[in-house]
Amino acid sequence: NFINYVITFLIVAFVIFLLIRSINRMRRAVEKPKEAAATTKDCPFCLSAIPIKATRCPHCTSEIKTA
Repeated sequence: NFINYVITFLIVAFVIFLLIRSINRMRRAVEKPKEAAATTKDCPFCLSAIPIKATRCPHCTSEIKTA
């Protein structure tokens, strides 16, 4: 009986480990786009994504006022 309980415990522990690892991977995948959005802003004229430090839009060449 003892060996059976040990094997059952190891199987359950391994399944829980895989479940937690997959949940952590999903969390990282969801968090990455939030970080990328913080490095760009939308041009008020053409609404294209430009870097935050940009002073001129590369798409419509309009000047962007810095706040």
